[in-house]
Amino acid sequence: MASSFPIILAHGIAPFDRIMGPFSSADNSDDDRFHYYRKIRSSLLKRGFVVFHGRVSWAASLERRAFDLYRVILQITRNFTKWPRVHIIAHSMGGLDSRLMIYRYRLEERVASLTTIGTPHLGSSYADWGITRFGFLIRLLRPCGLNLSGFRDLTRKNCSVLNRLLEHFENTNGVVYQTVAGVQPLERIFLPLRASYRIIYREEGENDGLVSLRSAAWKESYFRERIDADHFNQIGWWDRGEAAAGIDRKTFEKNIINFYVKLATDLYRQFPHA
Repeated sequence: MASSFPIILAHGIAPFDRIMGPFSSADNSDDDRFHYYRKIRSSLLKRGFVVFHGRVSWAASLERRAFDLYRVILQITRNFTKWPRVHIIAHSMGGLDSRLMIYRYRLEERVASLTTIGTPHLGSSYADWGITRFGFLIRLLRPCGLNLSGFRDLTRKNCSVLNRLLEHFENTNGVVYQTVAGVQPLERIFLPLRASYRIIYREEGENDGLVSLRSAAWKESYFRERIDADHFNQIGWWDRGEAAAGIDRKTFEKNIINFYVKLATDLYRQFPHA
């Protein structure tokens, strides 16, 4: 089976694979065992889908990241001459990048669909907590060349502003929007995310360690499904929380790959003759 349009995988605010040095996987290489989207692209390629990674600025502002993603897609599609449209599957902040990009660069005729996974469409109480206590570091580190302003764009206040800006456009533009939310109990959450889980749980309830169910699901009309995965699991990474639940690495990998294959297959069926 082949995809009618290429799939672009958009990453979150701080792709950890970039700090793994020699162990990281290059974008769009055959070996993606250490990529942010672990084994996702390669697994989809084997099943006949055309898939690319979209790399944007690390932790930069939403505006900058939307522009970066726009340029990446122009390059991949050769200004939409090779493929007239694309599908985007985005994780975490990548979903916000994609939404703003579609609006800012009027890509409603170029983006067939946007599927977001664990995206804080309503913002995150953890981002609120972090900005309140450590927001001054964003200003202090900027002269050093470290742009971390994207963390401000994840607050509930700023996401509310974004949603008001985009609401009419998204309601009428014809792009197929769908959301996926991951949820797990605290004992299953990746250990480094348990502190943030507790903060979010107190204010927003069920979450994946970084994004609440409600924020990721966003609108009922867009909500596709709830999956058993924390924020780390959602992009193909197994952790000890899964082992504690009796899910070995091989079983987990099979399940998450099947999830992405079904996503891609459903997009193909929805746009079969494009």
